[in-house]
Amino acid sequence: MEKYYRMVIDLYKEALINQVNSEKILEVKKEISNAITTARIQGTPTDGLQALLEDVNSIVI
Repeated sequence: MEKYYRMVIDLYKEALINQVNSEKILEVKKEISNAITTARIQGTPTDGLQALLEDVNSIVI
């Protein structure tokens, strides 16, 4: 989970400094979505991952 937090924080830092690469945002969205799917299959909570995905979706390109 820490890995995904780090990815989102890095995106926000990049957005503050300069414009974020849209491909990078899509890559992070895909990775978090895959983690959500894996968590659902394993029967583990997805709340934290869902919140991170919403954060990524709020980043303006």
